[in-house]
Amino acid sequence: MVKHARKTVISLGAVALLTLAAAAAPAQATSATDIPKDRCKRGNYCIYDPPRYPLWQYSGNNDVTHTFDGGSSWIRNNGYRQAGADHIRFTYNYFGESKKTGCLHPPGDGTTIKKFTKKKSVNIFKVRWVGAC
Repeated sequence: MVKHARKTVISLGAVALLTLAAAAAPAQATSATDIPKDRCKRGNYCIYDPPRYPLWQYSGNNDVTHTFDGGSSWIRNNGYRQAGADHIRFTYNYFGESKKTGCLHPPGDGTTIKKFTKKKSVNIFKVRWVGAC
């Protein structure tokens, strides 16, 4: 009886340890659809540079230039629907190229993610909450 109880306790302990280890493992994104949404707080926009999720996260307008590696990075709008201020317009460029603008919709209203696909450094110069793209 004692031997059986000891095996049961050891087995339960091993299961609990494996469960905790699996829960603590960070999710690795491989595409825009795999971005771990729970780490970008609702109401914010986030800039991802794997394996750090998110690298930057903001709820307001931003004029600070952020530079990161392209090829597997994203900017994502996880804002709330709000008339006049639920889309994000951002200015960016790849290293050595001219500036471009992008605009992302809030969740449930179109494209919410921009993936930077070139294997060059990317600069995001500013991000603004706007009414529409």
